Amino acid sequence: MAQDSFDIAVIGAGPAGSVTAYAAARRGLRVALVDRAVFPRDKTCGDGIGPGAVEVVYRLGLDAVFEGCTPIKAVTIFGPRGERLESAISRGDGHAAYGHVISRLELDDRLVREALAAGAEDFTGMRYMSMVTTPDAREVELRAADGTLRTISASLVVGADGAYSPVRKALTAGADDGGAKKNLSFAMRAYAESEDFRPGGAFGPRLLFEFSRDLLPNYGWLFPLDDGRVNLGVGGPLEVLQSRGLDLKVLIAMFADKLRDRGIHLGDLHDQRAHHLPHIGGLPKLTYPRAVLLGDAASMINPVSGEGIAYAVTAAEQFVNALPSTLGDRAQLAAALAGFESDFRRRYRAHFVSSRISLRLLRSERWASMLLKAAERDPHMLQDGVELLFGFGRIRASTVGRILRNGLI
Repeated sequence: MAQDSFDIAVIGAGPAGSVTAYAAARRGLRVALVDRAVFPRDKTCGDGIGPGAVEVVYRLGLDAVFEGCTPIKAVTIFGPRGERLESAISRGDGHAAYGHVISRLELDDRLVREALAAGAEDFTGMRYMSMVTTPDAREVELRAADGTLRTISASLVVGADGAYSPVRKALTAGADDGGAKKNLSFAMRAYAESEDFRPGGAFGPRLLFEFSRDLLPNYGWLFPLDDGRVNLGVGGPLEVLQSRGLDLKVLIAMFADKLRDRGIHLGDLHDQRAHHLPHIGGLPKLTYPRAVLLGDAASMINPVSGEGIAYAVTAAEQFVNALPSTLGDRAQLAAALAGFESDFRRRYRAHFVSSRISLRLLRSERWASMLLKAAERDPHMLQDGVELLFGFGRIRASTVGRILRNGLI
């Protein structure tokens, strides 16, 4: 059993893991990038990348990741009582922003390649098995597809291994401290052909959300790729889906028919796959001795839109920036990890609370209608709502008054 030593072992090569590996390698750290899959590989997702994530990716010099992707600058939201909101995507400061839609098959492969090009060492195709903590490192056991075992040693382990994270289970001794049903959603995505959302099409490039009466307390989305396909899906709270005996396949078919009724030309659904969405209502402890959780493994998913990549890449960037110059000093590293977690929670506390409140309101037809009517009449609310969906926006002190004033008219 061969053993190599690294500064950081990143378990999971999705956006959170690959961006962490890329940024850490650029700092001159020796990084092992581990994933059980060999890339490219599919990942069940909505494929939408909001402006919050886009800004981080560009700031890190990863421009090539979105090469050939059409900027998405508009959003359409349908409400339960016939509301239809049209808005440009903007940042919290009111300036125009944009997102992208790119399949995770392609996005994750590009990010992995960038991380490896930056100097991370390739351990894809190897499954994380277990880890043992020593005073100065964590020893991680990996298994290749042929059954070969390999142990690597790292001063720091990053668990970025998704919603079912084995690393999180190991760090929390198997306790599910954030995955309770009330903080867990379940979603199903599919692909279909449609020319309506291409440049020059009937609707043009835009992100679409549906909070119709037929779906509530669940929601639907449609995000257009550049190849004439759209990613569409439905998602909702797991406890609601189970208590009501709802079938996601039935819901997604209903949603597709609803889109066709709205005049959208949509082909047959294919590649339907379901997945869990552990959202920030169950955000666990992020840092442990010589370890940290990021991305879906840390429940970093927006409960309103289901978007998690903005959280993932933002947290990855902030985490690497917080690391000390050397990872060998146990006290210095522990202080840096604690500082990262404290800063992350403080910086986004208002956003997390706002997202949870919005999720509860949008489960109700009455409140969902009031919210959307208010946003339709008040540009400030609309801007805040779009930022809440795709970035780190929040409900402001004046929001309740605006909802009551504009939503009851």
